[in-house]
Amino acid sequence: MPTAPLRVLALLACAFVAAAPPAQIAVAPQVWATSGGTARGFTAVIDLTDPRLEIRVTAPLSPLQSYEASLRTTLNWHNQLGNRLSINANFFGALSSTTADIVGLSKSNGVLVSPVRQFGAAPDPALVFAPNRLATIGNITTAQAAAAQWAIAGVGPSSTDTVPGTLLVTDGVNTGATARVEPLVRNPRTAVGVNQQGTTLYVAVVDGRQPGWSVGMTLPELANVFLAMGAWRAINLDGGGSSSFLHSPPGGALVQNRPSDGGHRAVANHLGFAVAQSVVVGSSCGNAGAISSSGSFNVGSANFALRLQGAPAGALAFAGIGLPGNELVCGPCAFLDAVSWTFVLQAGGFAFWPWGVPNQPSVVGTTIGMQWALLQAPSSPCPLVPGLAATARLHLTVGP
Repeated sequence: MPTAPLRVLALLACAFVAAAPPAQIAVAPQVWATSGGTARGFTAVIDLTDPRLEIRVTAPLSPLQSYEASLRTTLNWHNQLGNRLSINANFFGALSSTTADIVGLSKSNGVLVSPVRQFGAAPDPALVFAPNRLATIGNITTAQAAAAQWAIAGVGPSSTDTVPGTLLVTDGVNTGATARVEPLVRNPRTAVGVNQQGTTLYVAVVDGRQPGWSVGMTLPELANVFLAMGAWRAINLDGGGSSSFLHSPPGGALVQNRPSDGGHRAVANHLGFAVAQSVVVGSSCGNAGAISSSGSFNVGSANFALRLQGAPAGALAFAGIGLPGNELVCGPCAFLDAVSWTFVLQAGGFAFWPWGVPNQPSVVGTTIGMQWALLQAPSSPCPLVPGLAATARLHLTVGP
């Protein structure tokens, strides 16, 4: 463990910890009146500008196989990753009872899982997220996909029918009648949309094929749902028996839709969201430009990461995790993994420390301690970030 940062910690003049506002994932049950009867389901509105938001798409197989995906239910995936919200995503072609190839673009944390599909003049409709989480919906090309951090896709035209395979909503206009699949048939549906700025994601899952509960929706009806929420563009995803919606509210019981198969179908890939826990730390002057903080957090899954944002590029940051009260001072004796990290921050003041506890299952669901420090050479008199006042704050997020 480095000793210089510990000496600097003793020089700190002031530091404080304040609670951050909750990340915005607003979920609501819905009942819609359609010309064919009552439809039920859920909608979600997600603030993509929240720095604590974690976007997740099903990861590639490791090691890679001749097929792209192992089939698993959205419920299983949701629970294993500890997501706040999860839905099913792309259409897929099953190769066996347990394996499948994904139809169209899928990308997970910068890694391509399935390539862009194109039949005819344009690539399939897709949703892509930039590294800063902002979203774009359109006929995403291979070049555009290369710049995305996460991506999922609907499906464009095919030789099996004459439907054009457009977006569900195109620039604020209902184009559901030309989207795929089976646009004028009432089915269970899963779809996603974005506002014009790409800062808000809209999600809708509609139950169907269940008389007395929910009749499902046509794609023009589904497009109207997204227009009412404020979507500028939207795409239809895999539906029918694949449609799944799982929401784990903080401190609450799991909320889920009613799949038409009677249970959640095993599918090839999924889209999910988690929310990192967060503390906000104030800057401190008169200490050679160093600030630090300690705190504790609940470990919600067997893997999580630390992210430090808002610091100047080139600053030195280090962090340690251990038992509350013994994060750094005790050294490796209290560290769950006997390791601390030291990093020079990247441009934009971003640091990322992945950390897992594969041999510590008892840690999951309990509280452990965290302590970190940021060191920066002083420059008149101690601005944390050039151009900002000495009260500039850093955000440390801790999440799965």
